Amino acid sequence: MTSVDSPARSSSATRRGLDQPLHPSVTGSIVGLVGGSLFMLANRGALPGPWPMLALVAWVVLAAATVWAVFLARRGLPELPAPHPRAGMVYGLAMLGMVALFLLSRPLSLLLSQVAGQDPTAIQPALIVLAVGAHFLPFAGVFHAPVFGRLGAALCLLALAGAGLAAIFGAPWGAATAVAAGAVMLGALVIAALRPGR
Repeated sequence: MTSVDSPARSSSATRRGLDQPLHPSVTGSIVGLVGGSLFMLANRGALPGPWPMLALVAWVVLAAATVWAVFLARRGLPELPAPHPRAGMVYGLAMLGMVALFLLSRPLSLLLSQVAGQDPTAIQPALIVLAVGAHFLPFAGVFHAPVFGRLGAALCLLALAGAGLAAIFGAPWGAATAVAAGAVMLGALVIAALRPGR
């Protein structure tokens, strides 16, 4: 069995992701591109002043960079080790857990907001970021992809900080957390695509 810390080998031939759309690195990046974009686009409107437009510009730049790095740039797509035999079960449970946390985010946000005396919607976006980050954590081991652990931990820390700021100061800290999380996800996709052997 391949060690979790063993780096994936890159294939000797360079190719575009567009030429191998079913490669796990490409399909996973599509999901990440959609998720990161939703975080940024769905929450930017809650930001004050010029920030919604700045968030849109940041999304355009990051999305374009992701499309180029994942689909158009020629690179050695990694030869990935086989996932753990229980990868399917872990994936399914992680997805169910994430959906359950999504459903719980509203009542939990209401409770925390009442305790903190803030707008009931202020904290919820950060709790959704926490759910997404937590669901990535078990993927690192079963898919032999430490990047999931790093990304999940980064999103969880960002979510906890954002929830704390939203509880203390209210809006727009929860929304800002979600926008930042989307930017982190898209940036991680670009880095992973340009360093496929890592």
